[in-house]
Amino acid sequence: MVFSINKQAIEIKSRFHGITLTSVNECCCAIGILAKMYSLPLPQKHESLEEMKEELYMRINGKSAPSEYARKIIDMLDGYNGMGTITNELYDLLQYAYNEQCGTEPAYR
Repeated sequence: MVFSINKQAIEIKSRFHGITLTSVNECCCAIGILAKMYSLPLPQKHESLEEMKEELYMRINGKSAPSEYARKIIDMLDGYNGMGTITNELYDLLQYAYNEQCGTEPAYR
C-alpha cells in the first residue's frame, strides 16, 4: 500500500462539500491526521474501525475543531458507515498519517 496516496486523497476530498471517505484505509488515515491536529497521542490499535472512531470521538468531544480542514475531515469520517478490521498494515497507515501531519492544514496549502 502506498500510504501517501491515502493522505493525499483526504486532502483533495476536503476541497469539496458533501464528500465522504470511501474505504477503511482513508478512515484510518483520517483518524491519524485528526489525532495529530488535536495534539493527542498516537491512538492505540483496536480490532475494529468502529472502536478506533469511538476512541477518537471520545477524546475530541467538547473540543472545538482546530481548523476548517479538521472540521471537514470529521464530517467525512462521520459519513463513512462501513465496518472494518484494523490490520497491522492499516495501523501502520494511521501511524504514517499521524507522523506526516504538520499543523492544522493540509499539505497542499
